[in-house]
Amino acid sequence: MKFICPTLGEDHEKDFLVVGTLEDFKIIVFSNLEEYEKGFEYLELEDYKPTEVSVDLFKELAKKDKEFSGIILDVHSKNKTISKKELLEI
Repeated sequence: MKFICPTLGEDHEKDFLVVGTLEDFKIIVFSNLEEYEKGFEYLELEDYKPTEVSVDLFKELAKKDKEFSGIILDVHSKNKTISKKELLEI
C-alpha cells in the first residue's frame, strides 16, 4: 500500500506535513494523486511536492518513534485517522 505525501526538501532530507505537537504528531497523507491535488488546494499549501511513500515507512515509524501517533488520510474529505496500532496491523 502506498500514499502520496506533501513533502519539502530533496532526497533523504524530505520533511513531511505534520499536525500535532512534538510529543504527539500525525503525518498528513493522501490516497492518490487526485486526492493530493484536492487536499493541496484545501490546505492552501505552497512549495510542497507530492512524494509516494510506502506504508512500510509508517510501520517503521510506529515501531520506533514513540511521538508518532499515526496518519491522517485525505484530510480534505475523509479526514480519517489511522492510528499507530492500526498501521502495524495493515
